[in-house]
Amino acid sequence: MKILHIANFGFNKQGAHFYCTDRKISAGLTENGHFVYDFSFRDMARMGTIFKTKKLGANWANKEILNIVDNLEPDLILIGHSDLMNPNVLKEIKQRYPKTKIAFWYVDPLYLEHKLGFVHEFSPYLDAIFCTTGGEYLQKLKQSHLKVAYMPNIGHRNVEQLKQFESTSIDKDFIFCGVVYKEPEREKFLKDLADTLKSNHIQYQYYGCFEQAGVYGKGYYQVLSQSRMGLNFSRKNDVTLYSSDRIVQLTGNGLLTFSPRIPSFEKLYTDQEIIYFNDQSDLAEKIQFYALHPEQAKQIAEAGWNKTRSSFNAKRITQFMVEVTFDQPLSEAYEWAHEVYV
Repeated sequence: MKILHIANFGFNKQGAHFYCTDRKISAGLTENGHFVYDFSFRDMARMGTIFKTKKLGANWANKEILNIVDNLEPDLILIGHSDLMNPNVLKEIKQRYPKTKIAFWYVDPLYLEHKLGFVHEFSPYLDAIFCTTGGEYLQKLKQSHLKVAYMPNIGHRNVEQLKQFESTSIDKDFIFCGVVYKEPEREKFLKDLADTLKSNHIQYQYYGCFEQAGVYGKGYYQVLSQSRMGLNFSRKNDVTLYSSDRIVQLTGNGLLTFSPRIPSFEKLYTDQEIIYFNDQSDLAEKIQFYALHPEQAKQIAEAGWNKTRSSFNAKRITQFMVEVTFDQPLSEAYEWAHEVYV
């Protein structure tokens, strides 16, 4: 098929976010045999005005989409986030090209209702929505004409390239990369954990919080390449199947990954593939145990790495997205297929 992929590819980041979802989706679609034309909405919007601001240039970018659709006549238009798109553009596309399918993907948590206004505005013109949140929040998006489905966070073998479970040049036992902003419980959890790890002589490091700079691009991968274990800890961890993409960045690079018990997440990763914990004390105890038992840590980290590569790779997940969007029978038993609502 010909596919127009409208997302926020971040050209203005100069490659610092090369591991983000949008590029992995395009890569997976290409691996499945499709032609993919990428359109970076925010970057094009910045080009649409001499002031280089995306809001002022959004009108120009919306017109460009219609021009591209007229030239390409895609079988599928896939939209990722792109909150500055005008829903009337989708309405016009549906009128001009009624056979073209339009699907939307979203990797921010659905419980942030204040961010979802544009999704509701798009929905009359969409055929399918894919989100990394499952359960009741996902079901709220369902409409009679609209299929909604869970999608796991996406890994890619050419992006998550490390095999840390084999590495012998480890500088840090444990890392956490993520921001903490006006979240007292999350802040206390991480500070208490740091105190415990320090008192037990565990070499740990936080990035992006507590006045420690964040790491991106090759700097992020350099940190991963020096680390044995990592923490997958989102701002909210009680939402069905929701995790940030940190889960694939850690497991996919072969770090032993610790995660809270996210509802239904064991359908994706078993306790033989990542380490689940109940609270801060349980996490600290398990970090100490695996720091002292490297062979057991290696075994679980390798199993998690294999799971991400085999089950959550870009080719497989984009195949699922195409099958749902075009009402095709699912070609295999996807672990998350119970979260498809048609």
